[in-house]
Amino acid sequence: MSKKNFKNEFNPALQFISTSNGEQHQPAERTSQEQAPQRVVPEVPIKRNPLYIETKSKRVQLLMQPSLHSKLQAMAGQKDTSLNELIHSILEQITKKSK
Repeated sequence: MSKKNFKNEFNPALQFISTSNGEQHQPAERTSQEQAPQRVVPEVPIKRNPLYIETKSKRVQLLMQPSLHSKLQAMAGQKDTSLNELIHSILEQITKKSK
């Protein structure tokens, strides 16, 4: 049995190594006069400052009549949203009107 030659383009290991656009990576030979190509930095989303990000982290315990709860639950179902989101949007509308 002869030894396998993996120095050609049919190297099975090279099939798994590729560049970001799916092409095979082949190092280009440069002369001393050529400059190295500029490194392309992929666009990375900028992280938002956590001091300015408002999250829904405050909890309020609210007691209400069962009939009001079922009406609000039905409204949330019609708007295809959660009860929490519905109450949150109602409270936001009220506070915007009061300003």
